[in-house]
Amino acid sequence: MPTLLEKLAAKAAYLHAQWVYRHFLAGLRSVKNQQRRVLARILPLVTDSEFGRRSALDRVRDLHDLRRAVPLATYEDYRPYIDRVAAGELQALFSPGQRILMFATTSGTTARPKWIPVTPTFVADYRRGWNIFGLKMLSDHPRAILRPILQSSGRPDAGRSPGGIPYGAITGLLAATQKRIVRRFYVGRPEIAYLGDPLARYYALMRLGLTSDVALAVTANPATLIQMARTADQHSQELIRDVRDGTLSSRVVDDPVLRQRLGQGLKPDPARAAQLERVRAAAGRLRPRDYWQLELVACWTGGTMGHYLPRLSEWWGELPVRDIGLLASEGRVSIPLDDNTPIGVLDVGSAVFEFVPVEESEAGQPRTLEPGELEVGRDYLVVLSSASGLLRYRLDDVVRVHGYLDQAPLVEFLYRAGRVASIAGEKLTESQVVNAMRDACRSLGVPEPDFVLAPCWSDPPFYRLSCPQPVSASLLEAIDRELAVQNEEYASRRKSNRLGPLRFRRLAEHTLAEMDRRLVRQRGGAAEQD
Repeated sequence: MPTLLEKLAAKAAYLHAQWVYRHFLAGLRSVKNQQRRVLARILPLVTDSEFGRRSALDRVRDLHDLRRAVPLATYEDYRPYIDRVAAGELQALFSPGQRILMFATTSGTTARPKWIPVTPTFVADYRRGWNIFGLKMLSDHPRAILRPILQSSGRPDAGRSPGGIPYGAITGLLAATQKRIVRRFYVGRPEIAYLGDPLARYYALMRLGLTSDVALAVTANPATLIQMARTADQHSQELIRDVRDGTLSSRVVDDPVLRQRLGQGLKPDPARAAQLERVRAAAGRLRPRDYWQLELVACWTGGTMGHYLPRLSEWWGELPVRDIGLLASEGRVSIPLDDNTPIGVLDVGSAVFEFVPVEESEAGQPRTLEPGELEVGRDYLVVLSSASGLLRYRLDDVVRVHGYLDQAPLVEFLYRAGRVASIAGEKLTESQVVNAMRDACRSLGVPEPDFVLAPCWSDPPFYRLSCPQPVSASLLEAIDRELAVQNEEYASRRKSNRLGPLRFRRLAEHTLAEMDRRLVRQRGGAAEQD
C-alpha cells in the first residue's frame, strides 16, 4: 500500500500533470501559435551548426522561411552529419553548447540502423507527451492510480558511438530518469533491460509482477504483451516455485550479478504461490487475466498491430486498450485520448508538423500542408522538425485524418510509406529483403531465384518465401539469418519468437510472369511501380 508521503508526492505530481494537460489543451485551440513557439524553441539547437550555417537558418523566422531554407529530407540525407556527431563532432549538426544524451536507435531502410540524436530538449518534449498521455489515461481509469504498473523498456546504452555517446532505446532513458514517485509503481527494474535473452527478460518482469497488484500493463508492441504472458504460462511451475521461495530462477536468469540485483527484496510468499496454483488448476493455464485485477492495457493498436488484439484479450482479458499513439524514435506524433481506438490528436507541442498528400509522395519535393490545412478522410505522410536536430524530416508514416479537436487534426496511423512490411514492428524494407537474398545465395554459392516474400498471419506471424524454383532448407535458413543481419528489429523479434522462422512455398512455373502482366493491365504501367 502507498504510504502517506507517497500519496502526497503523487498528489503533487498529479497537480503538475494537470497543469501540463491544460497547457496542452490550450495549444490545440491555437495550433499556428503553438507551432510557431515550437519552431522558436528548436531552431537555436541547430542554427549555429555547420548544417545551420549552410542552410542560413539564422534567417528563418517561420515555417515559410524554413521551407525555403531546408528541403524535405530523409535520414540518409542527414546521415553524414549524424555520423560526424557520433564521432564527436557535435557542431556538424548542433550549435555550440548543446548536449547529446544518447542516440535512439531504430531500423533504417538499409542494413545500417538509424541513430536519432537525443538532446535534453528532445527528452523534455518526449516526456511531456507521455505525461499528457498518462494523465488522461489514468483520469479515465482512476482505479489504476497508485497501483503497480507492468512496463517494458529497452536498454539505453546498448553500445557507444565512436565518439563515446551511448546508443540504445529511448524508453530506457525515460524509465531511468522518470520521477521517483512514478518509478515507485513500476514492478520491473532497469536491470531487466540488460538481460540478453528475451526469455530471461520476460520471465524476470513477470516474476517481479506476480506478487504485485498490477493494474496496468504498458508496452509499445502488443506482441510483447502476448509473449510475456505465454512465457509466464510455459514456465508457470518454475515461476510459482520462485514466488513460494522468494527466488529468481538461476536456470532462466543465468547471469549471477543481474540475478542478485533483480532478486533484492524478494521474499517467500507461499500464500500467493498457493493462490497461483489454484488459478492454474481452474483455468488449465496461467494467464494475467486470472491472477491480476487489471484495469486496462496500453499498446499500439493501429496499422498491422490491430491483428494482435484478439490474442491479447485471450491472455489479458476483455479490457479497455489504450493506444499509446504514433510514437517513433524521431518523436511523438499523436496522443490518443480515448480507449479502443488508434486515433489520436496531433501533439502540436512536440514538433513542427507538415504533411504530404500520399498521392504526391513520390514527387522529388512535394508540397506540404500545415496541420490546419488537412482534409478529413484523406491520407498523408508525416514530416516533422524536432529537437533531435532533424528539420523537415520525412518520417514517412502514413496517417488518415478523422476530424479535428479544436484546431488540431485527429489522425490514425495506417502504414509505413514505401515498400515496407511490418507484422511485429520490424519494418522490413524491400531493399533489406533483396540484400538478404543476395548475401544468402552468395554464401552458399547458389544462383538467386525469382521470388516473392510476403507476411503471413499466424501464431506467431512469419514471412513466406514463394519461388517457382525449389529452395533448399539451408538457403531458407541462410535468408532468415541475413534478414536478421539487415534489420535489427527482425533479429530481435525472431529471437523473442514474436516472428516465426521463414517458410517456403513452391509456385507454378509461370505464376510470377502472370502476376507481372496482371499488374501492368490493372495499373497501366510497369509492375515494379507497385
